[in-house]
Amino acid sequence: MPVNQINDTVRVGPKILGDGQPAFIVVELGVCHEQDVRVAEHFIEVAAQAGADAVKVESFQADELVMDKTITHTYGTAQGQVTENYYDLLKRLELSLDDHARLKHKADECGLLFFPTVATPRCVDFFQALDVCAYKLASPDIVNHPLQRYLAGTNKPIFLDTGGSFIYEIEQAVLNLHEAGARDLIIMHNPSGYPAPPEKTDLRMIRTLKSVFRLPVGLSCHTPGFDMVMASLALGANVIEKPITRNRAIQGPEHIFSLLDREADDFVRRIRAMELALGNPRRTRVNENSLPRFTGRRGIYAARDLAPGEVLTQDDVILAKPERGISVIHLDQILGRALKETVRRHQPITWEVI
Repeated sequence: MPVNQINDTVRVGPKILGDGQPAFIVVELGVCHEQDVRVAEHFIEVAAQAGADAVKVESFQADELVMDKTITHTYGTAQGQVTENYYDLLKRLELSLDDHARLKHKADECGLLFFPTVATPRCVDFFQALDVCAYKLASPDIVNHPLQRYLAGTNKPIFLDTGGSFIYEIEQAVLNLHEAGARDLIIMHNPSGYPAPPEKTDLRMIRTLKSVFRLPVGLSCHTPGFDMVMASLALGANVIEKPITRNRAIQGPEHIFSLLDREADDFVRRIRAMELALGNPRRTRVNENSLPRFTGRRGIYAARDLAPGEVLTQDDVILAKPERGISVIHLDQILGRALKETVRRHQPITWEVI
């Protein structure tokens, strides 16, 4: 597949996404705003204060999206599994396009990047007028090639949710987007489930996706807690996205696995700490004179008073701390050699006396 023409790093606003760059942290406003734009604005303020890079919204209108109003959707809550009418659920969760414009303005005020998950060409046109920095395609639209082609025409970066799709379906979507002109793609591993259980999270898919597509890959976290986020960073995730809520006990399809607004500071802090801890793939910046190296490693000391001309044997030396004089690593090079001068008991043996 001709993915070599697609960028292996992606610029979203002023941020660069890809290997060697800080993780791009997205706080998902999603469907946990309780259909109250003021709650969503509160989440934007929280995300900005915590140091996140972006906020994302879900833009859909139930009347445009669901024709069969009898289908149901099952999801987990703090009280157990809930099944309800899918159209009624979406109707209860949707925000108007005017609400989204208000949230874009709020994000701009707070210095956060803002982008939507879009469901229709009409939504794309609306957000193009707002000049958003990027777009996202929901995982069910991995096979919606017409919407993909329309979105590619915006020349904006595209986050591609993959959900439970197979590799060949992701490849077809990437090819379709590429052929339609998209050059800046980010593949998102978002395990299926509301919430997604650990045994179905398949975090090793992150490495597979990076290897196959040579594109930035992120995690859209659908699992309660922060464990999956930390593990995905260790596996090379370039993007972290997680929804936010005021209370995980609220009934709704994402509250149970969202981060709490009061956890946002700690969430971002943990991600940045993990990045620092991952460091480099090989140790290149070590202070040779650092205290642990000096006190922990051993030098070669005289086991007794040694006179000039004596030939050193194993019984003549003690390997002790700290590493003064000749290092233990050079023991074989000095055994069998004669001393030029006296060395007193428990003094370090130096190259000058050999």
